[in-house]
Amino acid sequence: MQVQHCVVEGGALQGVPQLRLLQGLSHDRESARFQARVALRSCLARELACPEAALHISNQRNEAPQLWLHGERLSQPFCSISHTPGLALLAWHDGGSVGVDIQAVNEGVSRHELRAVAQIFLAPNTAQALDGIALDALFFKAFASAWAAQEARLKCAGVGLVEWSVKLEASLACLHCTPVALADGYAAAVAWHLR
Repeated sequence: MQVQHCVVEGGALQGVPQLRLLQGLSHDRESARFQARVALRSCLARELACPEAALHISNQRNEAPQLWLHGERLSQPFCSISHTPGLALLAWHDGGSVGVDIQAVNEGVSRHELRAVAQIFLAPNTAQALDGIALDALFFKAFASAWAAQEARLKCAGVGLVEWSVKLEASLACLHCTPVALADGYAAAVAWHLR
């Protein structure tokens, strides 16, 4: 497995969480979850200047990873992990909760189906913008980017996947979200609380 630094698109922003891309993960979901947590523990042990064996990372589905050092719960950094086959995106942030999402651009799904999904789960202006994209290749990339941004924001807010609503959008307004620069064929985003 390889771990590499990631940057957000458009260059450095102040207060951006730490980001790492993990490549070479197992395509088995449970093995990939384990590998991602091992890599996150290794990264955080360096950050916290502690032995890896002293750091424990929780593994509860649909919950942000929780950290324990020498058996005591750490209040920070806040962490997030996202997987797609063969890859994981890792994030941590001292300033508050963080959410990441990584998506493979999937051109094998029906465009009509994705448009319907966008109308349910994404903001109306985002769904409308997707409808206006004529070229399929651009549509699939734009959909993956919009979906990754929404998932990252929901993870940061500690909310599961829910239908878009004005109330939901208002609850996410305090978050900053930006795309993560990745190779073609993938879209990713990171969200964190503005301070």
